Amino acid sequence: MSSEHPTYPNPTIAEAVCNIHFRLSQAKEWLSFPGKLFKHIQNDYPEMEPLVEIGLQFEQGPLGAGTNLVPKRQKVRFKHSTRPLILQLGEDFLSISTLPPYRGWKVMRRDALAAWQQVEEVLQPEVINRIGIRYINRIEKETEQDHLGTWLVANDYIPNGILRSEPGSLLRLQTRLDTENSLIITLGDTQSEVNGEGVIIFDIDRIFEREMATGQEFLEQEIDRLHAEAWEVFSSAKGEQLEAFLNMNGEHQIYPENESNQNVVLSPEMQEFLQVLRSWCETDDQERIDTWEYLKQALDEDRLSDRKLFS
Repeated sequence: MSSEHPTYPNPTIAEAVCNIHFRLSQAKEWLSFPGKLFKHIQNDYPEMEPLVEIGLQFEQGPLGAGTNLVPKRQKVRFKHSTRPLILQLGEDFLSISTLPPYRGWKVMRRDALAAWQQVEEVLQPEVINRIGIRYINRIEKETEQDHLGTWLVANDYIPNGILRSEPGSLLRLQTRLDTENSLIITLGDTQSEVNGEGVIIFDIDRIFEREMATGQEFLEQEIDRLHAEAWEVFSSAKGEQLEAFLNMNGEHQIYPENESNQNVVLSPEMQEFLQVLRSWCETDDQERIDTWEYLKQALDEDRLSDRKLFS
C-alpha cells in the first residue's frame, strides 16, 4: 500500500476526511446516542461538544439561483485527547477528519475503521448508504507569477484552459462515473492575506452511494478503492514543481501551533452546496466573481479550525 501511495515529507493536505452515511432503525431515538457514544470513546475522545447549525439550501429555479434557510440539524463533535483528529456525528452520518500533519493513508484508514467500529457498536445502524473519501489540498504559491499551471498539469478532469488562468479562477466539476460512483473536484486560485503570493485549493471528493452492509470487511474494501481513485486524480495532476515541493523536508506549509489538536470537517450542508455548483456554467463575469467569493467564504466558515483556507 505504501509503495503504491507514497507518504510525502511535505504534504499539501489541509484536510483529509472519511464520510460515512447510514440509516438507523425508525424505532431508535437518535438523541440518546451521542451520550452513549461518548461513554464508549471518552478515553480517546474526552471532549464532547453539541452543535446546532442552521444551513442554507441552494435552489436553481426558472428565475435563477436562490437560497432558503433549512431546519436546524443537530450533531456532536468529539475531539481526540492528543491528536489532530475529530469525529463528528449526526443523525445519519459520521465524519472522521484530520488536520496536518497528514501521516498517510495507513493511519487515516486505521482511524476511520476504528471510529466506525465504535459507532456501529453503539448505534447499530441498519445500512450504510454513502461513503466518501475527501482530500483538500492547500498549496501556498511561491511567487506572484505562479498560476495553476505552475503546480498542476492537465489530466482527464482538469483542462489546460484553467491552468493558464489568472488568480481568481475557479473550476467546479462533478463527474458521474456510473449510477453509484461520483467524483467532485474543486480547483481555485486566489489571493491570501497571510501569503501575499496567494494560495491554490485542490479539493478531491470521491463518493460511493448504495445501500450496503455495515460490517468492517465491506467498508475496508470500499474506502481502499475510493482512496486509490482519489490518489490517481491527484497523482495525474501534480506537476514537477509540486512533486519537488512534496518531497522537501522544509517547513513550507505553516499551521499555527495552537491548532495542533484541532480539525476540519465540512458539514453535509456544505457538501450539498458544493453539489449545487455542478450547475454553475455560463454566467457573466460579475456572477462568476460573486460565486467564487461566496465559495471561499462558505468553505472558510464551515471549517472547525479557525485557520482560513483563503486568508
